[in-house]
Amino acid sequence: MKSRGRARWAIGGLLAGGVLVNFVDRTALSVASSSLATEFSLDFSRLGLVLSAFTWSYCLVQLPAGILVDTFGVSRLMRFASLLWAAACLLTAVAGGLGLVIAARLLLGVAEGPAMVGASKATAAWFPLSERGMATAMFDGATKLANMVAFPVLAFVMSEWGWRAGFLFSAALSLAFTAVWWWGYRDPSAHPRLGLREREYILAGGARDAEHDGGALRRALRSRTVWALALGFACYGYTINVVLTWMPQFFQTEFEVRLLDSGLYSMVPWGVATAAELVVGGWLVDRLVRRGRDPRRVRKTVLLTGLALGATAGAAATAGSPLVAVGWLSLALSGLAIAAPVAWSLPGLLAPPGAVGSVSGLMNFANTAATAGGVVLTGWLAELTGSFHTPLLCTVGVLGVGVALYCVVLRPRPARQGAALVRAVGA
Repeated sequence: MKSRGRARWAIGGLLAGGVLVNFVDRTALSVASSSLATEFSLDFSRLGLVLSAFTWSYCLVQLPAGILVDTFGVSRLMRFASLLWAAACLLTAVAGGLGLVIAARLLLGVAEGPAMVGASKATAAWFPLSERGMATAMFDGATKLANMVAFPVLAFVMSEWGWRAGFLFSAALSLAFTAVWWWGYRDPSAHPRLGLREREYILAGGARDAEHDGGALRRALRSRTVWALALGFACYGYTINVVLTWMPQFFQTEFEVRLLDSGLYSMVPWGVATAAELVVGGWLVDRLVRRGRDPRRVRKTVLLTGLALGATAGAAATAGSPLVAVGWLSLALSGLAIAAPVAWSLPGLLAPPGAVGSVSGLMNFANTAATAGGVVLTGWLAELTGSFHTPLLCTVGVLGVGVALYCVVLRPRPARQGAALVRAVGA
């Protein structure tokens, strides 16, 4: 049989590469948090405000980013945005005061706003439904791989040459990605290396090639299902981003380890989570669906099981050693990782025509709003109690709410009332 072609998987790799660079940029301040606190005399509460600066601006641009992605397309918007990533990292590296550091983080939040929204929209355009699990796992798994790579690499760079060197490193990485994106990404309808056979396969499989609709957000905001998806995703985002932001500080505070050692300890859970997401959230989900299992039941089981496992992050609060904490965090992050591609695939399945970017933006808006509050709350609770026990235990309750929301969204519905939803999730 003649090969269908593999241009779509090259695009999937490019999307994953962009998300990886995104998260290296974001992680840099978490790795530098102890050095920053020392240089600017910050307690946990004030440090939490600095760490959350990125999240506040990132949150506020999610809805506009979704509209812009649906209106102008992924290719053009990401060309401009990726240049701003590099500028924001460079500004952080040369900042002479805390105010400029915060301003640079706010700029980074604006610049990276379209990244995950754009990846979700591009995946819906480039991949048939039968491959959507692995395709989504690739770009979302890059968020975990970035943390696995970034923590030790940036910890080494900052230990050797100071915290500013870490931001110079991430600025150079962002510029390199910008060049690759300008050269390599196009929508399927405009891609010069996409053959006719592969194009037909993608479209016949349910891909949504380059839908653009500036009024899509209004339709998304009227949907109760979309709001439930957004709030459920917020519960996921609260937990995983609290762990992401505070993990190096957690190891340094609770177990009195050095900066470089905290980077190495932080690397392990993200490495395990990356593998779990690709194998379970991506490959296994697609395989079970292709083998005839009920697609809705498969996705629901993986999503809810993953969120339940994520609640074991609370057990890290009582760990007696850093190795035990690494074990609990590895289990928790693996659970959240296998849930993530299912959650991210839902806009491409459930959104109204032309609204994939807008629904993704609404989901990520709720996600980052919860994250921003969670990062500040974690710093305040750690300062109040003198440890990270209470903040980590809070994540258990938050994920319980997320499980309840997704149970409502994905429950069986009467044929007339829920046919569209069941067909979409079960595709």
